[in-house]
Amino acid sequence: MKKPYIIALFLTTSPLSQAALISYEGFDYGTGVNLTTETANNGTGWTAAWATTGVSGLTTSSNSQSLYFSQSPALTSDGSTHVWSESSKGNERDFTTSVDLGTETFYFTALVRDYGGGAGVAQMRANFFDGAGASGNMRANIGIDGGTLFVDGNTAGYGVGGTLASAFATNTTYLLAMKRTGASIFGALIPADGSAGTLAAEPVWQVQDNVVTGVDLTSIRLLTNSTNASSGAGIRIDELRVATDWDSAVAGIAVPEPSSAALIGLGGLAMILRRRK
Repeated sequence: MKKPYIIALFLTTSPLSQAALISYEGFDYGTGVNLTTETANNGTGWTAAWATTGVSGLTTSSNSQSLYFSQSPALTSDGSTHVWSESSKGNERDFTTSVDLGTETFYFTALVRDYGGGAGVAQMRANFFDGAGASGNMRANIGIDGGTLFVDGNTAGYGVGGTLASAFATNTTYLLAMKRTGASIFGALIPADGSAGTLAAEPVWQVQDNVVTGVDLTSIRLLTNSTNASSGAGIRIDELRVATDWDSAVAGIAVPEPSSAALIGLGGLAMILRRRK
């Protein structure tokens, strides 16, 4: 199975407009690769490769498998990879296009699954900053703290802000979804049932927190941890997207064959083709 590719047709005479899909990362760097030492600027919509955050870098899987929006199979042997961790790891990256929360809505999605039966101990979070290199103010935080889903607009860490206990179960693939408006942040864990209809509209948001308004989101810091690092349990992450509308945040995730296109703007037409073999 292959990850989405972006084919863009630009009209040079058109004015620039805000892209709907900001960034995509499928973590297809080969097996056993540390993102801190990987120099390839893979995916789309990033200014450079993943950089270090002060802890060990996230590592791609060594089994040539990816997460897929279907609980069966949980991992798909398609020659691609995902990142996983059972300890404290992380990396940061900048978007090529910032999101102005004064005028735009910000969406984040990623496929997540526990590793080694670690739903009760696995921790991960995605923090979004108004400065490059995960600097400045952290203005969006979503993640999993054991079995608990959480979102917070101002505080970094695990289990902060709005929370929902027992939302993350063992041996289940989820789409972790976040929506950040000028005044609120929302989060949901959507069981991956393989149906495109499940993602046809925004979910019933399970958690919410009030946030600071009027900021630009520029970079992401992706972190993992475990409340019991010696347990051999942790979390898997794949198919990361940043967008300004729901359709772009989930485009192609649930369709196993070449799927339809999404408009990327930026003065022209962009088509996202999701191909799986």
